Amino acid sequence: MKMQAFPQPRQNPGEVGVGGLALMAISVAAEVSEGVPAEQAHGFFVAIGRRMADLEPLEGVNDASVLCARINAFWLALDWGEIELAVGKEAIIVRHRDLPNKIVPDHQGNWAAMLLGVLEGAYDSWFRVLGSGPALRTTAEWKGDTLELRHGR
Repeated sequence: MKMQAFPQPRQNPGEVGVGGLALMAISVAAEVSEGVPAEQAHGFFVAIGRRMADLEPLEGVNDASVLCARINAFWLALDWGEIELAVGKEAIIVRHRDLPNKIVPDHQGNWAAMLLGVLEGAYDSWFRVLGSGPALRTTAEWKGDTLELRHGR
């Protein structure tokens, strides 16, 4: 396997280069996932997502199209796909597609589990900054290659 410090940009969806940082992240995900109960591992990954969300402050955003554009710009800079945002009466639904969800040396699926928690934490943090109340919660689940997040009751 050829390794490099940073992954090269993907040429096609689903194609992932394994650079040093990605390899380290896979190793951390595996160590956490295999070393602590699943609920604790998920909580750790959610906390990382909240830290990542702090890098793109969304205070003052009050329009769904602006919110979508700002979030997409953040993920584009990481080469982590893009989102569609649907605002309904009961919930906000985020469909996040073209994520680097399969990394070659991750045979246990720890990377996908880590992404689920990280993105759940990031979106929950963004929605709370925008004024979401404590009765609402964010959940995430893989639907094929798309991660669907729901923020609502």
